[in-house]
Amino acid sequence: MLNFLLFKVIFVGAIMDPIWIQIVRLSIWIAVLGFLRIFSLLSKDRFDHLTTMPYIPTTEYNKITLLLCCIFVCNLVWYVASFYFFPGSITFLTLEFLPVALDTLQVMTKYFSQLLDQYIEQGFEGKRTVNYYAELGTDMLVLGLTLLQYLQLMWMHGMSFGLVDIVLILNVRSVLRNLYRKGMVHRDRWRAMSYVKNRYADATPAELSIRNDDCAICREKMKTAKKLSCGHLFHL
Repeated sequence: MLNFLLFKVIFVGAIMDPIWIQIVRLSIWIAVLGFLRIFSLLSKDRFDHLTTMPYIPTTEYNKITLLLCCIFVCNLVWYVASFYFFPGSITFLTLEFLPVALDTLQVMTKYFSQLLDQYIEQGFEGKRTVNYYAELGTDMLVLGLTLLQYLQLMWMHGMSFGLVDIVLILNVRSVLRNLYRKGMVHRDRWRAMSYVKNRYADATPAELSIRNDDCAICREKMKTAKKLSCGHLFHL
């Protein structure tokens, strides 16, 4: 939070150099956007907690999903308001709005997949895949947008090798490192999944029926599965 306030207020004021009334209005706009993002992140933490519980009523997911929809609508309304209050800073504010909207959509996707898993009698087997790629895609897009924002600020400020430039360069380096790390993690996961798919045979419907369609690892229902040499079944 300290880094958020430092970068969004002090550095924006130093680079954009608006009048004081504009600084106050811009600070309020960013503060409200940050407030909405906090609710989105809290909903994500709540989802991680709920998935560890043995049983959660569907109404619990419905309430949080409704809250996330309200947060997303508020994000859109607040972004549209920026066209009226800050017509000359739309590019910068768009790069502020999109990460918040993407984070909210990511959490909404996870809740929707969980609700779908509960409503479908046999369960939603693709839930983990949807959640994984929703998180990966969102994280990569947010990092890309953050990188664009830093580059835009560097272009607006110019290169004078002062304190602002040093901090911006360090932030660009950090974003590039995170992008590379996430790309490598996904590559390793893709290679591991490809190995497992090619190494182990698919279970037949009869074998799934004999074992009550339960995964040997997560104990959830399965429609398709891989068979180990010991006879246990698991899904990817």
